[in-house]
Amino acid sequence: MRNERPSLLISATARVHLAQYLNQNRVDLGDRIAERTPDAKLGGARLMLRTLVAALARSVEDSDPSILVHWARIARGAHSRTTVTGAIASACAEISALAERHNFDPAALLTFLEFAQVQVELQLGDESGYPHEDVAIASALAMLRARDEATCEHSQQTGTWARRLAEAMRLATATTDRIVKAAILHDIGKISIPDSILMHEGPLDPVAWSTMKRHASFGADILAEIPSLAPYAPVVRAHHERIDGTGYPYGLRGDEISLEARVVAVADGFHAMVTDRPYRRAMTFGMAMSTLREGSGTQWDAAVVDVMVGVAAAHRSRAVDADLALGVPPGGEVTVGGPSRSLAG
Repeated sequence: MRNERPSLLISATARVHLAQYLNQNRVDLGDRIAERTPDAKLGGARLMLRTLVAALARSVEDSDPSILVHWARIARGAHSRTTVTGAIASACAEISALAERHNFDPAALLTFLEFAQVQVELQLGDESGYPHEDVAIASALAMLRARDEATCEHSQQTGTWARRLAEAMRLATATTDRIVKAAILHDIGKISIPDSILMHEGPLDPVAWSTMKRHASFGADILAEIPSLAPYAPVVRAHHERIDGTGYPYGLRGDEISLEARVVAVADGFHAMVTDRPYRRAMTFGMAMSTLREGSGTQWDAAVVDVMVGVAAAHRSRAVDADLALGVPPGGEVTVGGPSRSLAG
């Protein structure tokens, strides 16, 4: 079973101690990384590998993958992309083994290092460079896709619906941008949920459901560890709060829930309803509209639901006029899976 702790969380004390150890032993570690890496060019690049260890030490201590990305861009000026990424992969493997031997949290560290490597791959894959925040979001989605393709697709589509909804509400551009990015990231915490729960078909038992509900907090904790994504953590944490105060993790109610989180909740709920989930088939468009209205003012913000109903209906009409697939099954009504899961994703 996968570790159920927030995957990127390493205590500040552990990070400092590990970083100090890496720096103190960077010469020896550089030699071991060279031995791990099949690329013969690294045999004469021991100094480069020592600077790599130092960059990884800073990345771990600050929980900031961008430090490693910066090192990779500099190293790319003297070495091939394959050499640079190979050296990083070897260094991460060596550090993970080291952490396990010294009783650090190897699962948490491994996930952080995987996240950092994805960011490096994305940056070196596009030499013109993405904005740092966009690279971090793309990295998070890449990790989520590797974990569960369907959840990744749902996250991206939730972002699309959140944009349509925010624009229809005529929210400020900055607010809309924050909503869209938080919507894309809203399920990142599911990388910490065990397969036996995340992929389970049918209703979850109370214990499993309690674990599943922790994904909102897990996701917020993960984002809080990444400086460029930290602003979206509060929205992600609150996207399963309910207007009537019966949501999670804190039982917030009404205006205690941020506007951004209320918008993401509706976009998330709608897309979850009209797509297949592991625990139930997709609803029809009509059933989804009825469910939104039934939850208006209790599960979801009534004003946001009103706008969502109009946006969804207009989008459906345009798609029908253009003879496009809606992503909503054309058949009759379907039975929703048991009560142990929320309609939101």
